[in-house]
Amino acid sequence: MTTIIVFASSFFTASALVAIKAIEIKYGKKNLVLELLSLLDTKSDKFIYDVKFKALQIIQSVRYVILVQTKTVCNNLLDKVEEKTMNEYKTRHNMIMMGQKNIVTNKGSVSFYLKKITEEKYNGQKGKIE
Repeated sequence: MTTIIVFASSFFTASALVAIKAIEIKYGKKNLVLELLSLLDTKSDKFIYDVKFKALQIIQSVRYVILVQTKTVCNNLLDKVEEKTMNEYKTRHNMIMMGQKNIVTNKGSVSFYLKKITEEKYNGQKGKIE
């Protein structure tokens, strides 16, 4: 139904414009409807130029964000990652150099052979199991 209404209104408008143009050609002067439509030409041209200008401004803004700001944001992020890595490295290096290893001990069961080896080492032997 909508298609029929749209087609009918478009057909009526196109027929009216063709009839008005035929009258203009026949009498050699513009009628009131065509004069009113011709006033819209300059406004529509100005509107189109404004839209193009705004589109170009948006494109330039997007390019600026992509090319300049992305680089700045990535550099800041890399600096933070580098600083965090260096701090972590210094912390671990200091812990190792000062003998302050924080080893998490396992409270689980240990096999008989491992217990025997550690006992032998504590007693000053090589840690063999015979």
